[in-house]
Amino acid sequence: MSQLNNTFIENLKREFDNTRFSSKDFSYNYPASGTVLVAISFKYDETYVFKISEEEEYEIITQKDTLALAMGGSSEKKNKSVATYVTYSPGQYKKKDKVEVYDIGSAGDHIGKWCRYIYNEVSHKEENEYFFDNLREEMEEQFKGKIENEEESFNDDELGTISARFDDLLVKFESLEEDSKITQEELNRIKDELENFKITAKVLPKGLWARVTSNKLVDIVVSFGKSKEGRDLIISQVKKLMSGD
Repeated sequence: MSQLNNTFIENLKREFDNTRFSSKDFSYNYPASGTVLVAISFKYDETYVFKISEEEEYEIITQKDTLALAMGGSSEKKNKSVATYVTYSPGQYKKKDKVEVYDIGSAGDHIGKWCRYIYNEVSHKEENEYFFDNLREEMEEQFKGKIENEEESFNDDELGTISARFDDLLVKFESLEEDSKITQEELNRIKDELENFKITAKVLPKGLWARVTSNKLVDIVVSFGKSKEGRDLIISQVKKLMSGD
């Protein structure tokens, strides 16, 4: 028999209504005894668990009472208290978070956060690092293939060409935003990155600029390509930028 009453259990399940999941996506265990009051696991990956527990804690207080002073020492007093904790995996930044809550009633407030962290994990697709490493090398080679005298700085004509090509690339990104393949926030960040490319071209040697810029361009592909279609379009446009087509 559960240590929790039915009303609290139902209220706990309702916390899932405002998340990306349903309460039916989870399994529930209500131990009849022990420190854990409820353990909720994600049905599709049982390493994702949410627990509410009551744990006894002890505080040792050192006192110097009359008797202890007379004996040339001190005495210790142990105070016991019960603390309520919410433990959930995944956590915000770590595999597991453990948070002390004021009372059991407020423990359910953490379910929304936990569901966001689950969604972030399950929606994260592992990228093919080999593919992106090759893409970095390919971009760098294409960049450097257009550059003579790597240790020199770009002249005004070259800077003008670089600026024009990145302006053209920005237009392509803007079309992605219009087609909802990237968000307005992502587009703003891309604008900042492309502007930085123009600025660094004025101060870095050509070869170093090519390496730094190709790495950042791949980062844009990885970070802002929400779909394969969108990412492929970004890659094709970046390659056109570098080839001068």
